[in-house]
Amino acid sequence: MNTLSVKENFVVRMALFDNVDSAAESIAKLKEAGIDDHDMTVLSGVPYPEHVLGRPMTWERLPLIAMSGAGVGFLIGLFLNVVTPLLYPIRVGGQPFVAIPPTIVLTYELTMMGLIVSTFLGVLWESTFPSFGPKYYDIHISEGEIGVLFQVTPSKLKHLTDLLQVYGAKSIIEPEEWRL
Repeated sequence: MNTLSVKENFVVRMALFDNVDSAAESIAKLKEAGIDDHDMTVLSGVPYPEHVLGRPMTWERLPLIAMSGAGVGFLIGLFLNVVTPLLYPIRVGGQPFVAIPPTIVLTYELTMMGLIVSTFLGVLWESTFPSFGPKYYDIHISEGEIGVLFQVTPSKLKHLTDLLQVYGAKSIIEPEEWRL
């Protein structure tokens, strides 16, 4: 279920469509009518890519967060394996202070641990966990229909309702609001 931050003096409506093409055309017409991308959300039981529905591509920060965590883990591994033996030298049986094979293994393990921990925390951060506020849904989404959720001023509502029905909206409803 998606969250739409509703502005004051705006009403929320959901247009339900049977196929993807009608939904994509209607989203384009909503944009032409002056509805911003931030004021629309698409609800679907099928994860359609953004370009199929004409939506802007969402740039995720998760790869950057994961790679940063891997970099931090790599630096911690190098510090523990290289800097620590040089700071506190203990000569054992004529072996070098920094033995390469164990250094590679431990550095790899700490790099992967940094990657895993930062990915987990990044997923929690990106999914805005926990999410407070209203969530909108309709049972027809589970039955295969596509819902285009949008918010609009009451003065434009009649015009947009007529426009969406021309472009194949099966119905335009006031969606149920779920508060968790």
